[in-house]
Amino acid sequence: MTTTHRVCPTSSDIVTHIFPILAVEYLIAVLVQLKNTEILRFALLPLLPWLVLRAVLTLDFCCGLQAQAKFHAVFLTHMTSVTVRTTTRALTRELYRRDNIPATESTSVPMALWNAWDLFLNLRGIGWNWSQGVPIPQPSIKTESRVRFLLHACIRAFFFGVAFDAFTEAIRSFSPDLTTYDGGSITDQSLPMISRHLRTFGISYLTVWMAYFAMECTYYALCVICVIIFGQLPSQWPPLFDDPWLSTSLGELWGRRWHQMLRQCFISWGGVPLSYILGRPGIILGTFLASGIFHVIDVMAVWNGASTCKIAGFFFMNGVGVLLERAWAKAKGRRVGGIYGWVWTFLWLTLWGVPVVDQWAKSGRFAFETIPGNPRPATTLLSLVLHPDVDQGFVLNCLCFGTTLPFLAYALYTLP
Repeated sequence: MTTTHRVCPTSSDIVTHIFPILAVEYLIAVLVQLKNTEILRFALLPLLPWLVLRAVLTLDFCCGLQAQAKFHAVFLTHMTSVTVRTTTRALTRELYRRDNIPATESTSVPMALWNAWDLFLNLRGIGWNWSQGVPIPQPSIKTESRVRFLLHACIRAFFFGVAFDAFTEAIRSFSPDLTTYDGGSITDQSLPMISRHLRTFGISYLTVWMAYFAMECTYYALCVICVIIFGQLPSQWPPLFDDPWLSTSLGELWGRRWHQMLRQCFISWGGVPLSYILGRPGIILGTFLASGIFHVIDVMAVWNGASTCKIAGFFFMNGVGVLLERAWAKAKGRRVGGIYGWVWTFLWLTLWGVPVVDQWAKSGRFAFETIPGNPRPATTLLSLVLHPDVDQGFVLNCLCFGTTLPFLAYALYTLP
């Protein structure tokens, strides 16, 4: 099936367009562990952007179906991540080394071949020397038993999947426009001012939780696959988030509590280059700008008139917010924190985040398939206990707001 000038990928297309990319990524992942490979890595590097560009211009993973546009967005963002990570490995001067290999010893070729598989998915560099400084949350349940760990991960993946679907359906229930691929604004101008703003903030609030549950569900699903198939240890899959709702500053949120999966990519791609011009502030602004560009690529994959400036601006302005916090700490002699820091953090996020959610809605993002195959676990479970005449959207909103708002109130009460 063709879509404009791109084609819906077949098994043959995967072999000819995707496998070469993975082969170059794997080869450079092996070489970055071995001595005297700098010239070879640098020589291989030009192959990667050419192969990625060829695949992006040829393949369409949504196969012309708007409902599956998110799959093409995942493909584009993954290709971007692969390009940045592999380029960083090709240009680095310090060899990558696992923690179980002494600094005085060299990584053997067989060991490098095996370790390279870990670099494919280990975006935070857990167990590697290059990840120093990346904060890793501590698990609430510490166990080296694969069976117990897998049981815990499966339960969490299921729970987060149901929660993701529930919050998505709750958002869709606000307006028929949010269920169409043409999209619509989260702001209803026909409503009175107070009702209009409550609706806008309510949808934005649910969207943040929806994104959180989506990432958690995906993470634990990958965790189960990698532990079973690749024999990875439970210690290689610590929590993805560190209670981001407890953040009392933007620096704490983005530097520690939010997921750090692409931290090294954004620093090497945006922070380091801009630091040569602006110094330390350039590292912060460049890192957030790179994050903004990455998310713009995600939106462009399902392009439907969304404003890329508002999306990139959200991330850039969070970098500005971090710099404001540092200026405050320097002027006042104390860091932003406590209850006032919590209020500051989420007011700043709301100020720049609501326009992003509005762009998502206008681009039809809420109408896309949430889970491959488009199952509806939340509504299916509700249909087992609710009468057919009961409005499921209203019930879902009551459940979503009724569980998360008291939870946030309790978290706020327990702030250190």
